[in-house]
Amino acid sequence: MGVVIAIWSPIVLVYFMDAQIWYAIFSTIFGGIHGAFSHLGEIRTLGMLRSRFESVPRAFCRRLVPSSNHHNRKRSLDEATERKNIASFSLVWNKFILSMRMQDLLRNRERDLLLVPSSSSDVSVVQWPPFLLASKIPIALDMAKDFKKKDDTDLFKKIAADDYMHSAVIECYETLRDIIYNLLEDEADRMIVREICYEVDLSIQQGRFLTNFRMSGLPAVSNRLDKFLGILLSDMEDADTFRSQIINVLQDIMEIITQDVMLNGSEIIGRAHRHGRSAQYDRKELRFEKINISLIQQKM
Repeated sequence: MGVVIAIWSPIVLVYFMDAQIWYAIFSTIFGGIHGAFSHLGEIRTLGMLRSRFESVPRAFCRRLVPSSNHHNRKRSLDEATERKNIASFSLVWNKFILSMRMQDLLRNRERDLLLVPSSSSDVSVVQWPPFLLASKIPIALDMAKDFKKKDDTDLFKKIAADDYMHSAVIECYETLRDIIYNLLEDEADRMIVREICYEVDLSIQQGRFLTNFRMSGLPAVSNRLDKFLGILLSDMEDADTFRSQIINVLQDIMEIITQDVMLNGSEIIGRAHRHGRSAQYDRKELRFEKINISLIQQKM
């Protein structure tokens, strides 16, 4: 028995070694083919993730979320369905991002850029993670500033060609409008904001946006808005100083919009005068002085 074991043991070991080698070769070939057909490892860079992220919620809901109507999967998705898909996908995606942050694989800023924001009914477009919308607003501003034609259609087509840019522009406009409107306490100040937004919406509907607004003033507005948001996100050490900073930058924003951007900005102010305290609105420093910072204090 000892001689038989001594003779056959090396043969058995070599046999198992050969089987392991052939299994490794087979698994490599089969796994490579299966992974290629399954598109594993297809997204390797952040740019590739950006280009494919829009289809991820749709594929997630098609593969993992049960649907009562099979034919609806083959139909083109409208905006309501897309919002529903993103809402379902965002729960899993945000859990995944938060798990990576808990494992210290991401920093807080990276986590905030990757999280899908909660969809708000006040925003008329789908809200995407901030990393998908990075640099979209400056690019859109440069396009509008350098646009030489007077036809709104060509400009809007260029912006709408990029879905992320289109969503970023609309979300930015509607969010800033709501922030400024909720900060103001005086009804006459709110009237000015409503009149400005009404003029913007009406000009877009009638195709007169480039005729009624000067695109050369947009960079100045963007710089003031950036400063405005920076103040809102900063730590409030002294309430009076914080309030005065918001008032100053808010007055600058409204002055630039009504004087440098809008062709009929004086008419907007005139309508607000007729709505409220016309005698007090003759002085600039009395406009936009009554603001409500309680929401900011609650955030902090």
